[in-house]
Amino acid sequence: MNRYFILLGAAAAVLPSCASKQAEHYNVLFLMADDMKPAMACYGDSIAITPALDGLAKDGILYSRAYCQQAVSGPSRASLLTGMYPDETGVLSLNTWIRKKNPDIVTLPQAFREAGYVTASAGKVFHGAKNNLDAPSWSLPPLLYAQIRPEAYVLEENKTDYKSVSNEFTTLDESLYYDVQIRDAALARLDSLCDASKPFFFAVGFHKPHLPWCAPQRFLDMYLPRRLSIDTARVVGAPYQAYRSNRELIEYNDVPSDGPIPLEQQEYLKKCYYACSSFTDENVGCILRRLKELGLYDNTLIVFLGDHGYHHGEQGLWCKSTEFESSCNAPLIIKLPKGMSRRKAAKLADAPVSFVDIMPTLCEACGVPVPEGVRGESLLQSGHGPYAFSQIVHSHDGIKYTGYTVRDARWTYTEWLTPELECAASELYDMAGRDECRYERENVLDRCPEQASAMAAALREHLATVALFDCNP
Repeated sequence: MNRYFILLGAAAAVLPSCASKQAEHYNVLFLMADDMKPAMACYGDSIAITPALDGLAKDGILYSRAYCQQAVSGPSRASLLTGMYPDETGVLSLNTWIRKKNPDIVTLPQAFREAGYVTASAGKVFHGAKNNLDAPSWSLPPLLYAQIRPEAYVLEENKTDYKSVSNEFTTLDESLYYDVQIRDAALARLDSLCDASKPFFFAVGFHKPHLPWCAPQRFLDMYLPRRLSIDTARVVGAPYQAYRSNRELIEYNDVPSDGPIPLEQQEYLKKCYYACSSFTDENVGCILRRLKELGLYDNTLIVFLGDHGYHHGEQGLWCKSTEFESSCNAPLIIKLPKGMSRRKAAKLADAPVSFVDIMPTLCEACGVPVPEGVRGESLLQSGHGPYAFSQIVHSHDGIKYTGYTVRDARWTYTEWLTPELECAASELYDMAGRDECRYERENVLDRCPEQASAMAAALREHLATVALFDCNP
């Protein structure tokens, strides 16, 4: 029995209890979803049906303005799981091996393992099989870490292509769905971790709502009667570098590859995305329920996040990989263990925070040493900086531009740098009053020169500190 918890009477729970008195270190449950934006009722989304995550948010701290550091799965996960920016990890594209550039880099689970934790995972935590199998990170072999794209489908006629149809909903046995298999494997592992003699760090990563949008039919049925709007207006004054194609979606054979996607189809695809978000919510809910049955919920530090945001046709864009708010803003909920003060962390609930802050926050909360080189700031500390930073690479006419963005409580500023580090274009957006619909509407760079200058200075200071090149103006 886990020596960090007191066994409750057998009559008090359906399953053997492992809770609930913390001695040295808290257990950690680290939950991730792929491509999940803040499409959740607890974030004020009137469309979303997400009761499990809403309940977690009620018990924890919901960060309304949390930002990934690059809106691509591989770089985002490498960044948040090391507390370092993409330019430092060297993971700037989808399938880069995280230890290629920094073989001695310390990951979040590795830091906990070195502090005496049992570390385990199920599903997609890092991006790619090689990264998920990272030997220093895990005490136990990772489970179901390498889904191949055809395994997202359950109908045989759709398993013939890397990108078959964009969505598939069936009434077949739900155990056929890969995320259900991840959930069930996670539940079994959670039961075994309860009996460990050490505290655990357990990471569980679900694939949905990533394309293709495949889930049991009952989730789509929740949304079919609804009317959803699509705001396709492009951003006034945005440079061409800010935009990219919708290739990730239009490569599916049921979506037009040329010309605009019909609005009626866009509305249906948006419903498919929401259905898959509700699917993920139910899978997360099953794990949270088991944690409660085991008596671990109150005294476990729980994190839920999506690795980046997502466009639903707004600004004429689908998917991710932009510097716009829809792409970079992602859900982050942290439930602290019972008895740990929420006061400091709650102060930042509506402030810009970064995913690089997650690693030092968890380390501090659990008494784990923060590895050298971590750039993030603990959300449990006062004096957290006022900015959040992100980046992306877009190629236009054979030129590879890197967009770097800084956000504060009101403003969003982006510079598009050439390979020679020259600023080819800039953007400034006033996000005041956009709590209900946080879209960039108009580039106000020319109208607000003083604010642009101040934000540019903040961005340059950041780049001079963490980037791998000298970026003095």
